[in-house]
Amino acid sequence: MILMAAVEYANFRRHGRFTFLSAVHGLIVIGYCLPPFMLHVLPGTPFENGLWGYRLYILDLAERLALPDSAFVTAWLLLFGGYAALVTGYGLGLRVPVTPLGVHPVSSRILIAGVIVMGAVASAALAVYATQFKDAHYFFSSGMNIRGGRIQVNWGYLQVLAQLAFPTFLMAVAAALALRGRARMVLIAVAAVLWAVAAARTFHTAGRFETGSFVVIPLLAWVFMLRSKKVVIPAIAALAVAILFVAIAPHNLFRLGYTYSVLSSMIESLGTDLIKAVLFVLGEYAYPHLVAAHTLTAVPDPIDFRYFIDIPLGFLHMLPSLSGVDTWPPMILSLHVRILPWIPVDLVSFGYYSLGTLGVVITFAGFGVILALFDSWLTHGRGWLAQSFRAAWLFYLPFRLFYADPYVSAQVGFGLITATLFVLAAAWWSKYKELAA
Repeated sequence: MILMAAVEYANFRRHGRFTFLSAVHGLIVIGYCLPPFMLHVLPGTPFENGLWGYRLYILDLAERLALPDSAFVTAWLLLFGGYAALVTGYGLGLRVPVTPLGVHPVSSRILIAGVIVMGAVASAALAVYATQFKDAHYFFSSGMNIRGGRIQVNWGYLQVLAQLAFPTFLMAVAAALALRGRARMVLIAVAAVLWAVAAARTFHTAGRFETGSFVVIPLLAWVFMLRSKKVVIPAIAALAVAILFVAIAPHNLFRLGYTYSVLSSMIESLGTDLIKAVLFVLGEYAYPHLVAAHTLTAVPDPIDFRYFIDIPLGFLHMLPSLSGVDTWPPMILSLHVRILPWIPVDLVSFGYYSLGTLGVVITFAGFGVILALFDSWLTHGRGWLAQSFRAAWLFYLPFRLFYADPYVSAQVGFGLITATLFVLAAAWWSKYKELAA
């Protein structure tokens, strides 16, 4: 933690703002540094039981796995080596010349064209997907059962396509801010429709992380746009409360008929049990410490080295199967959950599953380069488009530390990745036209 603090200090002096590396530092603390202290201190105390009356997740998981101390020591050494590779990769990535988004303003016409096409695709996809549900109530209340495998649905890829609605909403706002008069009002109306489509999909998916992204990203982008410190500080405090509020949500929040009563309980909990609320969130996201140590006991038996085959497989699994049967080899997550059900693959584990210690070094070095490229492109970008996409990617990219399976990453990030590729192409074209003029 001392090393990370020193790196973060140097990083802040260079950038003068919150970066993608800053977010990763925070997640390393939550996922790897704090859990050993929680496992040592919390058992037997009043804080052992979580916010909603059951024991903290990390405590039960640690007892169930009963891993030897040697596994944790080795995992820590791997993390230290991985972090050194990450910082090295980040430093190399900063040397790549990248023009910040917004230095050459993106054409409003191109943005509007993208909004029309991707917005129409997202809206149509969700509309067709929703036709298999008997009514709106069933559509909104079935998300948890679908996630748990208790309800089978068709055309799941359409629900993934509908992800385009939210980043397209951000693009529509950017285009509206660049225009005046009637055109602005039309785009505001379009943005409102896209927001509604994104909201419907978000509630249907019944995920805390997606809900948090949907709620917080526009607020975070607004905070990034602020210049007055008198406004920024209370805005950040309010944002932190909003993030904590979404993070403590139980799953029945997404069941119609329970939503209002659950929201009332959540508000009461934040006011009376703030410490337990914080510990609940930390306990929910402390699993990488245990998963990384467990991976050392699972390689090469029962899971042999993967040699990074999961990276191309992740994109191949995204392709719709015309036969209705998925014939691609299984992803690492499919093998991983056979021995650790319901628990994601963290980045240390992904690297180790891929190629052992060398795999961890390669994975973290590549991750560091990607973080640096996004800091160069978005952190120093100008205007709403840059800062809203910065906020969106801050909710996606650093969390690959916790959710490293390529297929899951491609699936949950499909809308953002697709919209970003469009914005990247539009920015390049605008720069080309400006320099050629």
